Amino acid sequence: MEPTTTTMRIQPKRFASKLPSRRIRTTSRLRSIESIVASMAFCWPALLVASVLLVGLEALAQDPPKKLPPIAEPAEDPNDLGPGYPRLNEPWKKDGSKKAPAKATPKPATTPATAVPAATPDTSTPSAAQPEAPPPSDRPAPRPRVRKNEVSVSGDFFLGQGNVTMPFGFSLEKLGLADIQKSVAKPDRTSTYYGGTVSYSYGQSWYLDLAYATGTSSGNADVVLGSPPDLPSEFTINDTWYQAYVRYTFPRTRGKPFSGYLRAGFSYVTADLTDSTVIPAIGLYRQTDKTEDLLGNFGFGLAYAWPFGRLRVGVQVEGEGFYGRRNQKSREVLLEAGEGVSFPTASIDNDLYGGIGRATLRFEYRFGNTGAFRAFADGGFQAKFTMIGYPGGLGNHNELLWGPYIKAGVRYSF
Repeated sequence: MEPTTTTMRIQPKRFASKLPSRRIRTTSRLRSIESIVASMAFCWPALLVASVLLVGLEALAQDPPKKLPPIAEPAEDPNDLGPGYPRLNEPWKKDGSKKAPAKATPKPATTPATAVPAATPDTSTPSAAQPEAPPPSDRPAPRPRVRKNEVSVSGDFFLGQGNVTMPFGFSLEKLGLADIQKSVAKPDRTSTYYGGTVSYSYGQSWYLDLAYATGTSSGNADVVLGSPPDLPSEFTINDTWYQAYVRYTFPRTRGKPFSGYLRAGFSYVTADLTDSTVIPAIGLYRQTDKTEDLLGNFGFGLAYAWPFGRLRVGVQVEGEGFYGRRNQKSREVLLEAGEGVSFPTASIDNDLYGGIGRATLRFEYRFGNTGAFRAFADGGFQAKFTMIGYPGGLGNHNELLWGPYIKAGVRYSF
């Protein structure tokens, strides 16, 4: 058996020379990494400071948080006795599981020294969710001004015709002359009247009317002294009217097409009558008569109007009744009877009653936007009827006066 031999190979030098080079490269890489880490170690403080500055600037840029108002703690309820017990301000039930203690005194409610107001939203600055106020055009119109006072002034004119009653012989009968008899004549007449009215109202429901009118009447009369013939004469009458009324208008008809009123008052009338003629074989005859009337009046009015913008056109009907007393002072004189003859004055008392009716067409125009100032005009027909009672068995005699009537005036409300 042959002995075993071991052969050992020696590597070439080129392989052995490569090992040191690899180590050198590894060492250089480690050194470069150490230098990078060392340089980064110097940069960490700078990065930390920059981060802190950025966070601080961002915090300053944000709005500070609003502090919520403190919430008020609920006060203790003196009626609450705890769970399982009924409240003191509620009815107690017999089948309750627990009964209230016999002498339970509720704890008094502690009131803090300073009451904490409830949290209310800040309304100083409008938020985006809050709705904007409507424009002025969408808001409701303001309520019109209430005008409770009203003053009106008007003037009227009446042209009438009809008849009038005249007494004869009442004064001459007192002389004891033969063939003198008392009588009442009813001659025709024509009359002209002018007048004016002032009215005031508070609340436009109740009115106070003050009226004044004066008129003149004239005509021809046959003087009847007892025996014929009747003597033609000429007469004139001047009368003056003073009237005061309280008028009530229905509030529900104010401003409506249909309206109405009621009124009541009194009238004071004075009149002077003069009549003259010539009696054959006696001479000139003259009579003067002064009368005073006191009358009570009650009337009504109905109207219906159609509006045409600022103009209103309507029709109205008015009626009035009256009753009163008349006192006449009649004196008859024979101017050629000679001196020493005294002619007495006869006093005649009469009862009179009657009515006045008027139908007119009314025009009213409103000035301005409020209509506080208005002008109006009435035109139509008027009639007056009077019954007069004479003493001494002479009976009742009537008077009638009728004709066109116009009235114009202005009103102001404030």
